[in-house]
Amino acid sequence: MNEIVTISFSSKSINTRLARAVIRSFLTHRGVLEEEIWDTELGTNEALTNIMHHTYKNDETKYITMTLIWDIHPKKLQILLRDFGNPVDPAVIVPKALIPDKEGGFGLYIIHRIFEQVQLTNLPNGNLLRLVKVFTVPVGDNH
Repeated sequence: MNEIVTISFSSKSINTRLARAVIRSFLTHRGVLEEEIWDTELGTNEALTNIMHHTYKNDETKYITMTLIWDIHPKKLQILLRDFGNPVDPAVIVPKALIPDKEGGFGLYIIHRIFEQVQLTNLPNGNLLRLVKVFTVPVGDNH
């Protein structure tokens, strides 16, 4: 059985904290390990920051909808990030090679390291980024 939570918020950078808090609460109540919660927050924060900065060009009047879908078998979380900006070429979300001396540009690398699946779909009025993470939940935990 799936459990679903959806929130919508303006694209102000401060709202990445709200998104992380929702993810933390959602995963804590399902017995997810602290390190995996932190990773999930970090990856989602990077994705939201990319939407705010690149898709919305820092326009704080735009909105993002975040949906969390928990699947108990296996312990898996889908994070759907829906924006209402211009279409984004799915090829741009492929991480580039890391350059050790370059500052910044690690967001896509981090997102792809944390999530098992990263999929961008163009919609008639915006984009949908689907992030999937499978968790290690302690044996005997039935959340």
